Amino acid sequence: MNRSFSGASRLARGALAALASLVLGSCGSGAVSSTSATATSGPITISPATATLFSDLPTVFVVSGGNGSYIVTSSDQQAVPAAGALKGPGSFTVVPNPVAADTAVTLTVSDTAGSPPASAALTVKPRTVSNVVTVTPSASQSAACGTAICSGGDAEVKATLSQAGVPLVGRTVQFDVVSGDVRIITSAPGAPEIDSLSGTTTTDGTGTARIRVRVLADAASQTALLQITDLSSGSTQRTSIAIAPASNAPLNAQPSTIVFQGVDAGTCATGIQADVIVFGGRPPYLISQPGSFSVSPTVVTSNGGRFTVTATGQCTSGSQIAVVDSNGATVSVTASNKLSDLPAPVTTTPFTVSPSSGTLATCNSVANFTLSGGSGTYFGTSQDSRLDVRINGNVGSVQAKSPSIWSGSPGSATTAITFSDGKTSAAVAVDAHALTTNCP
Repeated sequence: MNRSFSGASRLARGALAALASLVLGSCGSGAVSSTSATATSGPITISPATATLFSDLPTVFVVSGGNGSYIVTSSDQQAVPAAGALKGPGSFTVVPNPVAADTAVTLTVSDTAGSPPASAALTVKPRTVSNVVTVTPSASQSAACGTAICSGGDAEVKATLSQAGVPLVGRTVQFDVVSGDVRIITSAPGAPEIDSLSGTTTTDGTGTARIRVRVLADAASQTALLQITDLSSGSTQRTSIAIAPASNAPLNAQPSTIVFQGVDAGTCATGIQADVIVFGGRPPYLISQPGSFSVSPTVVTSNGGRFTVTATGQCTSGSQIAVVDSNGATVSVTASNKLSDLPAPVTTTPFTVSPSSGTLATCNSVANFTLSGGSGTYFGTSQDSRLDVRINGNVGSVQAKSPSIWSGSPGSATTAITFSDGKTSAAVAVDAHALTTNCP
């Protein structure tokens, strides 16, 4: 039978014989369960003989030996309220009250025959993990799941650590999956997701520890259990997580149409991205990879998850990106990549002059040069003022200005003639040496 006891008056040693055949009523926290009242032999034993207890959390002790009629007392009723009778070898449960610091308590078990008592040395520790744990599903999940987490969905789990009302900052807290189709997300935000049965985090300035959990995509309706442990004190708390099947809403992907356009004249878009959100159906979702676009990731694990479409510069009037859920339902997203509507840039060829040299053999000789490319508007100058440079269309002509100015002149020289399109220039060499002897 099970009994609870705490706060009962301490029993005088001289009254034990009179109480041998009685089972005392009791009140308060703590519970006793026992087997039938069968006398046993040997010394009284209590197990465990040493234990660490946490405020508000139950611990079970087993008693045997002696004559089978026991009296259980606590050395500190404020910390461990336990006093009463236990009939027959069996077990009892104590629930410590809240304490501000580690508190030593001795639990003593004696029998009505006056056998040597047995004792258990207890250390009661403050409970640092609040018994209020918050589980908040992602806002993107279907409203049909209510406060439960949809299969394939995720949620934030939040627990607060404090001692004597003071938040415990910077404490390492471990979250463990005790049962159910839920996993701890251990990867950093933005990184590829890694799920595990266990993960740790650190409390913030308010003493709050936060982690995210992922429900398996094929999870049925169930209740999962998480255990939260303050690794510094060993204090623990368990919390339940309700899981609901994913929404029966039809598979959908939005936007269903994406249009990219190049930003440079005559080109299609490169490097521009667009996100597509997938919901409904049953996750996970498989995403196809068309040759004209880059798609990442190719597996979306949760309802309300998304993938990114990136333009690669390839023009296309409409490529289909298929989205397939785990039930085989399919929808598609149409992606197009159009040419820029900016005017095509004006292209020019480099400015050139040919040939690179010429000769004036007589007074009436003309050296012609072909000008091409560049801006199409040409100019010419001479280093020798006795030579005349003229432009006619794309031909540059060089000849003597007046034959008489060459008569009796020194017999030099190759003269540099410069042609230009206004942006770049090119020089040619004109040999006028013969003019000094061939002009009258």
